[in-house]
Amino acid sequence: MIRSCLALLAAASLSIIVPKFVGLGVAHILPGGLDHILFILGLFFLTRQFEALLLQITLFTMAHSLTLALSLYGVVDASTSLVEIAIALSIAFVAVDNLYQSRLHRWRPLMVFGSGLIHGLGFAHTFSDHRVSAEEFLPALFSFNVGIELGQLAVVSLAFASVAFWWRSQCYMRRIARPASAMIAVVGLIWVIERVQLAIG
Repeated sequence: MIRSCLALLAAASLSIIVPKFVGLGVAHILPGGLDHILFILGLFFLTRQFEALLLQITLFTMAHSLTLALSLYGVVDASTSLVEIAIALSIAFVAVDNLYQSRLHRWRPLMVFGSGLIHGLGFAHTFSDHRVSAEEFLPALFSFNVGIELGQLAVVSLAFASVAFWWRSQCYMRRIARPASAMIAVVGLIWVIERVQLAIG
C-alpha cells in the first residue's frame, strides 16, 4: 500500500516536472534565446544539403547535452560572463565561415561540436535557476533537453518555410544565404563587444 502511494506521488510529480521543463527548454530557444537562434540559423545557411545540416545539428546537440549535464553535476564550471562572450564569438565565427564556404568542409564539424560545448554551459545557467529535488533531477534534465531540441527544430522549420520558394534557385546562396550570414556575423560581433564591455566594466 505504501509503495503504491509513493509510486502515485512520483507519477504525479513527473506529470508536472516533465511538461514544465520541456516548456522551459522550448522557451529558452523560442522566443527567449536569440543568440542560440542565430547560431542555429548560421548552421542552416551553410548549405542546402539536409544531410550536412543534420550532421551539424546532431553534433551541436551531443555537445551541448554533454556540458549541460557536466555543469549541472558540478564537474565543470565557468563564469556566466565568459560563457556569454564565447557564445557570441561562436555565432560570429560560424556566420563568417559561411561567407567563405558552400559545403561542409573537414573541420566544420569540430567547430560546431566545440560551439555546442560552450552553448551547453549557457543552457546550464538557465536550468539551474529552477530548483528540483534529487528524484526529479534526471527527468527534469531530460525534459529540458527535449524542449531545447524541439525549439531548435522549430527554428529550422521556420527558416526553411521562409526560404523554401528560393531554396533551389541559383541565386539562393548569393542573395539570401550569404547576406543572412553576414548580418548574423555583424550581430555576433556587436554582442562580443557589448559583453566584453560588461565583463570588464
